Amino acid sequence: MSREETSQGDIFAEVQTTPGHLLRRFQQIAVSMFLKECREYDLTPLQYAALAALSVSDPLDQVTLGGMIALDRTTIGVVIRNLEARELVVRETSTRDRRSKMIRISPAGTALLTEVRPLVENVQARLLAPLETEEQHQLVALMQRVVVAHNQESRAPLRP
Repeated sequence: MSREETSQGDIFAEVQTTPGHLLRRFQQIAVSMFLKECREYDLTPLQYAALAALSVSDPLDQVTLGGMIALDRTTIGVVIRNLEARELVVRETSTRDRRSKMIRISPAGTALLTEVRPLVENVQARLLAPLETEEQHQLVALMQRVVVAHNQESRAPLRP
């Protein structure tokens, strides 16, 4: 093997162990597991997050909801349109600002959220199952620490 081929092989091996690559793969796996578990409900992780946020803080305007779950304007718009089409959320004109729409979870949305919650909890448990309990807590704590420290680097920072 030439020196250049060895160097390129080393680069590829390095990529496989970088935090960014591993986090992207972790996210791919998490989404895949979620979609398989919730397939009969035709629900995405982002839709679930939006319903969960609305279940504790509704009604909310779209910008506030997007900030709560760290989604940009375009993505939260798509998520809300899809939920509204399924009658899981309701959009109403704000009483404070007629230009603004307020979003609230519908009774059907609340029922769906309640029904799928055990499935989502199962996905999270399966995702972390290769780790011991203490390692699971450590991984989540470390991920939270990194996410909080770099929140402003995101194109859609979390705005609680």
